[in-house]
Amino acid sequence: MKRYGCILAEGIALVLLGFLLFRFPETSVEATRKGIRLCLDLLIPSLFPFFVLSSLMISTGLASACARPLEHLMGPLFGVGSPGAAALGLGLIGGYPVGARTIAQLVQRRECSQKEACRLSQFCNNCGPAFFIGAVGVGVFGEKKAGFLLLGANLAAALLVGIATRVTEGSLRHLYSHSVPSVSFSSLATEFPRCVRDGFSATLGVCSYVILFSVLTALTEASGLLPLCVDALSSLFPGEYTNTLCRSFFIGLMELSTGTTALAEATSSSLALPMAAFLLGWGGLSVHCQSLPFWQAAGVPMGPYLRAKFLQGILAAGITSLALLAFPLALPAMTPILPLSSPFPLRQEIDLLWGLAGISFFLSSQKRMEKTKGTSYNKHIP
Repeated sequence: MKRYGCILAEGIALVLLGFLLFRFPETSVEATRKGIRLCLDLLIPSLFPFFVLSSLMISTGLASACARPLEHLMGPLFGVGSPGAAALGLGLIGGYPVGARTIAQLVQRRECSQKEACRLSQFCNNCGPAFFIGAVGVGVFGEKKAGFLLLGANLAAALLVGIATRVTEGSLRHLYSHSVPSVSFSSLATEFPRCVRDGFSATLGVCSYVILFSVLTALTEASGLLPLCVDALSSLFPGEYTNTLCRSFFIGLMELSTGTTALAEATSSSLALPMAAFLLGWGGLSVHCQSLPFWQAAGVPMGPYLRAKFLQGILAAGITSLALLAFPLALPAMTPILPLSSPFPLRQEIDLLWGLAGISFFLSSQKRMEKTKGTSYNKHIP
């Protein structure tokens, strides 16, 4: 009965989405354009190099070699093996969803178990320093110190979540203490072409989710659903910037970039920085959908991961609030951030993105399906 209820709910959601797309075609087109510009101007330049770097470090064995000395730290604090240090480090440097991709690669290479991957997923998939300091600290709040504060608060919150999971669920060291493979090194020249191809495909996958959630956010705004939720929550917490903070909260639950950008109108509020810390710790449904293929490849369930990310957001907001009480931070008054501009018209932007997708398809090593003598399209032949 529960299964049929889920199917019915999914069907209603799809019908509603189709109705909104036909009802607000101009809104969906403009939102698609903004999503494409965001991908071309920000996401592809920032994510692609880190995707390639993480793949090279894992494939060549460098990440495992560098992580071995950290076994004494990863074991007692988080109850996982030393390869998890590579996921933690790359996840903090590369940002969403580099940590998830690194964990999936560790599982595929059998350097950590699926239970370890589930543990790592709860604190190793985080926002990168560039987004903390550049996009949010300087771009939204006009002060790099705000970015460093948010970075420190989220790093502390992620580590606290990992330690809390170790305390409540125990150690997993028995899963790897006698089965950790020795470090094997591969040639950089051998792994480089494949890592570039895989990194490019992963980057385009992330862009597809960003464009989709840009459209979904715009449709909720145009349909009146988002203003309704904002007004309902604002009525419970009256204040000067309550409406802006609530709007940022609901948008940030779905998409991180636009949610934090909405805070530019409320930087004078004492709750603006804690709200930004929560949204950066939570990540948004768009980020979680970007990470979903990697969690499926690693066998990581979404429930514990989502609960951990929500807890990280709450802890980050609390740590930020305590830090502001101890060290008040004066922020300049900011004007709303203008949408990203692009030198290309809409048609050229769409053609460029489709061209990149086509290149990724033809470079993929899994694009061909061959029928062998022992294979049937209608039934299995042993």
